[in-house]
Amino acid sequence: MRHGFDSLAGYATVLLFGSLFFAPQAAPAAEEVQSEQAYLQDLPVVLSASRLSQPISEAPNAMTVIDRDTIHASGYRNVADLFRLVPGMYVGYQDGYSPFVSYHGSTDNYARRMQVLIDGRSVYLPPFGQVDWADIPLHIDDIERIEVIRGPAAASHGANSTQGVINIITRDASAVRGGSVSISKGEAAISDTVARLAGAEADVDYRLTLGERSDTGYASKVMNDSSSTRLANFRANYRPNTTDSIDIQLGYSEGTRGIGTVGRVTEPFRDIQTRSDFEQIEWTRAMQQGDEIKLRYYHITRHYSDTAIPAIGTDVVSVQRDEVELQHILALGESNRVVWGGGTRTDTLDDPLSFARPAPTTRQSRLFAHDEWRITQSAILNIGTMLENDGLGHRNNSPRLSLNYHVTPLDTVRIGVSRAYRTPVAFEEYSNTQYAVGGKQYTSTGGLRPERILSREIAYIGEFPAMGMTLDSRIYSDSLSELIFLDPNPDGSLGFKNLYNITVRGLESTLKYRWGEGSSVILNYAHQRMSCNASASLTLAAYNSLLQTYIDQCPRMVPLDSGSIMLVEQVTQDVAFTIGYFNQGTLQLLDALEPQKQMNRVDIRIARSFGNLEKSGGGEVALVVQNAFQDNYTEFANTPQKSNLIFDRRTYLTATIHF
Repeated sequence: MRHGFDSLAGYATVLLFGSLFFAPQAAPAAEEVQSEQAYLQDLPVVLSASRLSQPISEAPNAMTVIDRDTIHASGYRNVADLFRLVPGMYVGYQDGYSPFVSYHGSTDNYARRMQVLIDGRSVYLPPFGQVDWADIPLHIDDIERIEVIRGPAAASHGANSTQGVINIITRDASAVRGGSVSISKGEAAISDTVARLAGAEADVDYRLTLGERSDTGYASKVMNDSSSTRLANFRANYRPNTTDSIDIQLGYSEGTRGIGTVGRVTEPFRDIQTRSDFEQIEWTRAMQQGDEIKLRYYHITRHYSDTAIPAIGTDVVSVQRDEVELQHILALGESNRVVWGGGTRTDTLDDPLSFARPAPTTRQSRLFAHDEWRITQSAILNIGTMLENDGLGHRNNSPRLSLNYHVTPLDTVRIGVSRAYRTPVAFEEYSNTQYAVGGKQYTSTGGLRPERILSREIAYIGEFPAMGMTLDSRIYSDSLSELIFLDPNPDGSLGFKNLYNITVRGLESTLKYRWGEGSSVILNYAHQRMSCNASASLTLAAYNSLLQTYIDQCPRMVPLDSGSIMLVEQVTQDVAFTIGYFNQGTLQLLDALEPQKQMNRVDIRIARSFGNLEKSGGGEVALVVQNAFQDNYTEFANTPQKSNLIFDRRTYLTATIHF
């Protein structure tokens, strides 16, 4: 299967890029054919899977869409908590402000195999390959929707999309008018304030958000995990004419984080300072027949300062990213659309305590193309790939092939296969620490190969309009090869090596049912099984038992069963009620000292609105209770002091007024 798919992928890549240079004149009916099928369906239209606008039933990947109504109804303060609504996805916390999100296991507190985008801007940053959710300059109320690709998507979004992609799409500047203020107060010293002002001047729409959020973290005396974050986010859209649009986004956040663990002399109680900012500009030209050209540039900076490390004194880490990308959408005929483009990215890192030699700078480049071919009115072939130079001496080809067949206009079957890669992060490839991280020194010898995945799936998507219901189910098999793992060095430090393989098989299903105005229920279920085997031996044979321990634990690194139910009921015109139930079986995370207990958590939100929520004089008061029935499920614990870390019931009140 592997060699057969690789050969097919090679031929397909040549044909795919070759078609761009021999494209026929687009026919006027191209947009009409695509739109006709879309209007027949009551499914969300997504942009992330193939970079083309498609209903979910015609996308090449399994997808979950968390829309604005769901985000609002959840009452969550943190973006990461929303991903509990995605089947097969894990959300965990190692302290009060450090969530980590992953999909299909192989999970530790650095979710290195999940790409995260905000309006096309990657926030998966070096040196450790992580997303620092608390420091992103974004308020949850500014999100329009979140598109989650469940499975490899490197054909569209490049390396590190091996297990999936989270694409957060923020509200357009033109979608908001007037001003609003929202205040939240509650247990764990929750104190959040956000103010927003939006308007329009001639050909310019703008939105400005200022916010502050803080709490004291978990109710645990062994940790110092309080946090406070201040943020600003600005977006403006300028339309000089009927075909061009210029979108400008700016963001800034600064935070104070408590850190330290009782009884660990290397981790005394102290505060660290964080700072993040970004600048992004995007030009879009809309042309005839739905053709479009888009050029995007962004710059990200993240700064971390810890001034009280024992025996060292100060640790200052600075990360910068610059990326430019060009994308072109064009119609090649009545039933064929192509998107193609390319980009470059430069990551600059300054971390003198983790890298003994000059800080590594990586320069990546990529070229991508995707073809959506409507073979017949019922059959849609999606074929795409990305050619990528990861800046570490590797050149990867990440192909994807999917056939979507509408058995009826409301019943669709999808068959797909794809390959993707994860590039080693800077710490895995170059680490040479000058102090003990978690009590261990790290010295990497380099030469790591990219991890790779081969994914196969069969899916069914059905609509039942008479019942107000949709069903999205799939079975899958993911084979991950040459995963990078810790490798003890002869001098006693730890390095990294490609050491083991993983196979994950399972099924996922989402059922949505709507009734009345504003009432709905979403049910998610995932069943998954994992197996592992060693692909190499540790450098020091005496430590091979350590690797075998992880291999033996492998089946427990994913919950066998997990699921969620979210019920939203519009009780009266002014009163809304939300209840969410989340179940997750026991699992053993990488680096955790003990398994996490089964979770049976219930979150409740009751809201009373007055007037129009989006217009002057309107507003809302909402009460949120998280873990309402005090389920004592445990969180991630990598030290003895943190074992039995429990999220206690948490209640807070939010009041919002628009003017």
